Amino acid sequence: MGLNDSSPGAMRNGRGLSDQWAETVVVRPRTTERHITVHKRLVLGFALSILTLIIVTALAVVLSVRFEDCGSRDVATGESGSRGSTKLNGSKGERGDEEGVQPWRNLRLPGTLRPRHYDLRIAVYMDNFTFSGEVSIELECINATRFIVLHSDRLEVDRVSVTAEGGANGRPANRPGGGAMRIHRHFPHPTTQMHVVVLHRELKPLRVYRLNVSFEAAIEDELLGFFRSSYTLHREKRFLALTQFSPIHARKAFPCFDEPVYKATFSVALRHDARYAALSNMPEERRVLEEDASVTTRFSRTPRMSTYYLAWAVCNFTFRETTSDTGVTVSERTTLGAL
Repeated sequence: MGLNDSSPGAMRNGRGLSDQWAETVVVRPRTTERHITVHKRLVLGFALSILTLIIVTALAVVLSVRFEDCGSRDVATGESGSRGSTKLNGSKGERGDEEGVQPWRNLRLPGTLRPRHYDLRIAVYMDNFTFSGEVSIELECINATRFIVLHSDRLEVDRVSVTAEGGANGRPANRPGGGAMRIHRHFPHPTTQMHVVVLHRELKPLRVYRLNVSFEAAIEDELLGFFRSSYTLHREKRFLALTQFSPIHARKAFPCFDEPVYKATFSVALRHDARYAALSNMPEERRVLEEDASVTTRFSRTPRMSTYYLAWAVCNFTFRETTSDTGVTVSERTTLGAL
C-alpha cells in the first residue's frame, strides 16, 4: 500500500498513534508555579515593610532624643531673646511644660528668679527626730516665667502659695494684678533635687513675688543637712540637732535656691522643747513660751549671704562668753561640765 493510501483503516491507525503520543506527554502545572512566585513576592514585600518600619522608628527615637538634648543645652546655656536687669545662669523664656520646656531637668537653676529674703520657721521634735517648717521667700523676677524652680531634697512639701508683692526694690507695682497667683500644679523632681511650681500665668520681670512653702522631714544621722548627733554625759546618752549645709545641703533642711550665686538675707525662728537651747548665726532677739510649753527662739536678720553659710542647732550645751579688746563678744559652747 502506498504512502498516499487514505483508506479508513490507515486513518484509524493514525489517530491511535496520535492519541498514544498525547498520553505520553506530561503537562506541568503552570498555575501552581505562578502562585508560588506570587507568594514569594508577598513575603519579601512584607519583610521589607517590617524592616522599613523598624528603621523609621529607630530614627524617630534618635531624633527625638537629640532634639531634647539640644533643648536642654539651650536652656542651660541661656540662649534667650529676653533680657532682665540681672542675669544668673541666663535662661530661656519658658512657654510651658506642655511645649516640652522643662528647666527642672537641668543640673543648674534656670536663673529666671532671684531670692532676696528668707523668713524661715522650723519646729524641731527631738522625741522622734523629725521637724516641720514654713519658709516665705521674697523673689525678684528676672525673666518672665511660669515656673518657680528651687532646690528640695528629701522634704515632704505640703502647701504652696504664691503672691504678687509689687515692683522691684520695694516700689509699688506699676500695674494692677497683685495678690494670690493661681497654681496649676507643684511637684518634686528627685533626679535634680528640685521642686517645681507651675503657675497659670507668667511672673513679670522687675516685679517682686512671695513664695510660701510648708514642709516636713526627718532629722537624719548622716552628718549632712539638718542632722542629729549624740554624746554621753554621766553615762546618759544625750542628743542634739544641728546643720551642715556646705556645699549644697541646705536643700535638705528647707526649700531654697541652693547655689552660691543666689545670695539673700535670712530670718530664722526655731521652735523646740524647753529643755533645749537654740543657736543660729545671729544673736538671739527674743524667746517666746508657747501654749504647749515649747519655746520659740527668734534670731536677728543675717547679712546677705549664700545658703551654705546659714546654720542653727538645738542642744542643751552650756556656754562661756568673753569680750575682746575691740568690743567683740566671743561665745564658746560645749557640753555640760566641760567648762
